[in-house]
This record gives sequence, C-alpha cells and structure tokens, in this order.
Amino acid sequence: MINIRFRSAVEVNTDPQRRCYNGCHAKSEIQMSGWQLLVYNVKPEEVDSKLNFWRWLNGYAIKDRGESARREFIAVEE
Repeated sequence: MINIRFRSAVEVNTDPQRRCYNGCHAKSEIQMSGWQLLVYNVKPEEVDSKLNFWRWLNGYAIKDRGESARREFIAVEE
C-alpha cells in the first residue's frame, strides 16, 4: 500500500520566556512539521501523477498566499 504524506512549515516560539504579544513572538523560527497522511492506498501507477498534482496545486497556493503556504509531499510504501 502506498500513501502520500505532506508536511508544512510552522512558526515555533523559541523565546526562553515564551513571550507573545498579539500573536507575534518575541523570538521564533520556522520548522517543518511532522508528516501527515494526505491520500491513502494509491495505486503504484498513479503515484507520480498524484504527486505532480499536489505539487502543482501547492505552487499555485504559494503564488497566491506566499511562502507560508509551502508544503512538501512524499510517497511512502507502508
């Protein structure tokens, strides 16, 4: 069984005192989240086309909303 997973960039508060004012962290960095399931039980012959579709769609989202919409996609055999 082949599954398609994704992960995204997440802002993480790295301030030792955990200060946050109106949603803005005093000190933060961008880290990648853990892998999450997007599509399950993909046929082997469809993996490339599905990955291409999700990457194309993500490219459109990045153009529209900026780098905060960036995602990474992988196919995993489980």
